[in-house]
Amino acid sequence: MKLVIRSCLIVFLSVAAGLAQAQSFETVKTKTLEDEKFVFPADLNASALNIVMLAISEEQDNGTWQGEALAEWYGKLDAAGVLNDDVKAWHFSVLKVPFFVKGLIRGGLADSYQDRLPLDQSAPLYVKDAGKFATSAGIVMDDQPNIVLVTPDGQLHETFKGEATAENLALVMGAVSGYTKPAN
Repeated sequence: MKLVIRSCLIVFLSVAAGLAQAQSFETVKTKTLEDEKFVFPADLNASALNIVMLAISEEQDNGTWQGEALAEWYGKLDAAGVLNDDVKAWHFSVLKVPFFVKGLIRGGLADSYQDRLPLDQSAPLYVKDAGKFATSAGIVMDDQPNIVLVTPDGQLHETFKGEATAENLALVMGAVSGYTKPAN
């Protein structure tokens, strides 16, 4: 009986480890809203924690709303003093579009987010399948904006969804504090 339990535990742990490893972002080559080359997620460069804000939708209106909601998140995290060189927030719109409109979309996003987000930490991510992109990172694709905490080694940790309400902001800030060193 102990052998059966031990075997089941080993299988469970192997499956759990496989699931944890399966959650990663697809690599996407893009340009930031400042028109600089950027490889997602390899170029995320916070020293303690990357806050990856993702607008993922197959509907344009919902994707636009999610992008705006994430810009509000950025503003509230910045105002709360959460963001610095150790903790950086990144804003990405995940899109499936024809190649010939990519530059127009990037330009439109840059105009929309000017003075609201750091354009060198924002970019469109052009993907073939938004659902597959979300699933590979363990994100349920719904109509809500997504925030994923990613450590410098590329490990995806906690995921949050929704608008920047006081309750959601407190949850994210509490989680972020677990990845940062207290000030002396």
